[in-house]
Amino acid sequence: MSNITPRSTVRAFQCACGASFEITTYSTVNVTLEPELLYRLLAGTLNVAVCANCGRKAASAQPFIYHDMARGLFAYVHPDANLPEDEREELLEHLRDVYDQAVAESERLEQPSAGGRHNSVEPRIRRRLPYDDALKRISPDAPPMQVIFGMEDLMALVESLLDPEEKLGRVVLSTQASGARERTRLASVATRLAEQAHCLIEIEDLPAEYTVIIYGSRARIRQLNTALKLIGQR
Repeated sequence: MSNITPRSTVRAFQCACGASFEITTYSTVNVTLEPELLYRLLAGTLNVAVCANCGRKAASAQPFIYHDMARGLFAYVHPDANLPEDEREELLEHLRDVYDQAVAESERLEQPSAGGRHNSVEPRIRRRLPYDDALKRISPDAPPMQVIFGMEDLMALVESLLDPEEKLGRVVLSTQASGARERTRLASVATRLAEQAHCLIEIEDLPAEYTVIIYGSRARIRQLNTALKLIGQR
């Protein structure tokens, strides 16, 4: 049996309005390998459930690993910014224990085998660090590991690392038409444009208004706005 934790999990949610639905929550977020997750984070939709019936939003309480290989950011993120101090200390102690176990296993792999030869597995952790630094670096080549409490703190840190053209942009399309035909047409046009611009969409389907939010990098959104202007001139 594999002990590898899946990067994402489908979870069931029960809304206060009575509706049940499923969403995908991420335990590992690597925005270098999956750039769209960067903009889900900045748009506030990462690990957030949205009820299709009433529009309520519920954020997952699941901690996750955030990794941006290009910008050297590696963090353990706990979504609750108001986590009590004693629980924070308990969590940090647990993470230190996990680190120490990894170091011990790495040192075991470095020991010569019974035949006098080293194990052929290359250990990922090559040296032990002081206890206080246990959460800062897990190997000589790895970026410093940070522990972040609260999605807003993570978003602010990520935003500070982006170039202006990489920052979040969005365009909002909406209609108050109640007919399914008009709403379906708006969703179809927005989806096609989002796919062409490599952007993401979020739909809010409420009785009084139907809204499609397209979001991505500012550079991508600028391209999309140009396409919308051309459509409007036809």
